[in-house]
This record gives sequence, C-alpha cells and structure tokens, in this order.
Amino acid sequence: MDDRIAKWKHLFDEDDNGISKSLSKLAWDLTAFTSLVEIVRRASTVDGEKQLNSMLLEMLVSGFWVNMMQGVRRLVDRETIHGARGVCSIAGLVADVRSVRSKVSRRVFVESIAGVDYNYAVLEAEELRFMLGHAPGQPIAFARDAAPEPSIRRHQLFDWLSGTTPGTSRPDDLIREEVFDKLEARLTALDRIVDHVNVEIAHAATEFSRSGRMLERWNLTDAKNTLKELVQIAELVGEWFCYSGVGSVLPTPQFDQFAHLDKPFFVGDTLPLQQAWDTMGEEIATWHHIDAEDL
Repeated sequence: MDDRIAKWKHLFDEDDNGISKSLSKLAWDLTAFTSLVEIVRRASTVDGEKQLNSMLLEMLVSGFWVNMMQGVRRLVDRETIHGARGVCSIAGLVADVRSVRSKVSRRVFVESIAGVDYNYAVLEAEELRFMLGHAPGQPIAFARDAAPEPSIRRHQLFDWLSGTTPGTSRPDDLIREEVFDKLEARLTALDRIVDHVNVEIAHAATEFSRSGRMLERWNLTDAKNTLKELVQIAELVGEWFCYSGVGSVLPTPQFDQFAHLDKPFFVGDTLPLQQAWDTMGEEIATWHHIDAEDL
C-alpha cells in the first residue's frame, strides 16, 4: 500500500497537473474573470456601445469559458490514475481508493497515510509525563511530531468513515461503502458539464450527437458554484486519503495583478496592426490551394 498511497499524494499535490494545482489555476482564472467583468461594467458607453475592443474582449471571454469547462472536465475524469492513460483527477483518485477499500484499514489510515502513531493513549501519557517533569511556570516545548492530537484526529475521522465509535473501533475497521457512494454522487452531478464539453469543446459532435447533451445556461454563478463543489470534495478526499487538503485555493498574487490597467491597452497608429492582420489574411487565403497530386 505504501507505493499506492505515495501515488495518491503525488497526483494530489506534487504533479504539475495535480488536483490542488488545477483547482488553484481555476480559482485564479475565475477571480481574474470577475475583474474583467467589472472592467466591462465600468467602461464608458457611447451611443449604447462599450468603448472596448470587441475582438480582444471576445478572445478573452471565450478563452476563459473554454478553460474553465475543460478544467472541470479534467478534474472529474473517470480514467484510471495509473499507466499510460493515467490522469490527475478527483474522480480517478476516489475510484482508485475505492478499488482497494479492503486494504485501507484504520491502521493504514492513521499510520501509513498520515504517518502518525496509532496509539494516541501512549502519546498522551508521554506528553503528560513530559509536562510533569518541568517545574510550574517553566516554559515547555513539547515536540509537535510527538503530540497526540494528530493521531486523535485521525481516529475521530475514521470513526465517522467506518461508522464505529471509540468503544467499538478496531485496527482492521474499513471505510463504509456509503462514503464512496456519496463522493461519487457529488461528482456525478457534474456530468452535465462534462457532456457539454465533450460535444461542444473537446469534440466536434454532430447535431444529432449534441442533442440533449448541451447546457442551456452556464454563467459566472454556475462556474463559481461548480468550482466550490470541486474544492469541497477535494478537501475531503485530500484530508482522508492524502493527509493533505486544498485550503484556500486562490493563490496570493506575487505581483500587482492590476498593473497598467489604468493605461490604454494600445496607443498609436493602428496601421501596423492592420498590416499584420492583412499579412496573415493573405497567407491564410493561400492555404486551400492544393492539388490531388500533393496528397
């Protein structure tokens, strides 16, 4: 189990496409997009038209929605986490843990996943003995890795996961199937987004294939609620099976994210821009010139 647990932890936190990193990227994009919405809202209007360049604005808007929906799809991907087709997804991690449920015992949950001592009563006794060995009023610094609280917390979590109590718990207790059912049900609720991405973004689905599988509406509030749902599921999965978690997924900017927004995006003659457009247009206009012999 040690190698498998290491795999779970790697794809949750360490992989470049890992779950926590993917959630942070989505949170950053979502928050940046809300700023863009505010820019549009506050932009000056002349004759009912916002004084913003529609070409660039449309590119930003469409890019955000594609990235957001693709990001959701990736995180609920049900492919295996192993082998050549392995994916870093919440659904894949949940399915893998469930496939070895019989091996994820209370002892494994406490010792192998969390890396803390199983018997917290021994730790409590050692902590008490350490404290009594110091004179009253004397500063005490008890080693954090020897504190009983992490072990107590893991046992409390597993009591709920296994449906047992401190008085009935055993080292070989297992997680209830119901727990996995609930996790998978919450992920399944996002399948409507996955279907939309599959037929509208990831694949050029036919009209018949698209029928009944596209979202009629998915706005900024829907995107926010979907990301919140993924964060909450990931927090539980990370805490339980990786001894981690996602915490606040929005990264703290290491730069001024609003730098230069108080200045025009472009100042000067637009002729060079038109020339660049025309040059690309002329090249594209020749792309369809092909003879059968060139195949």
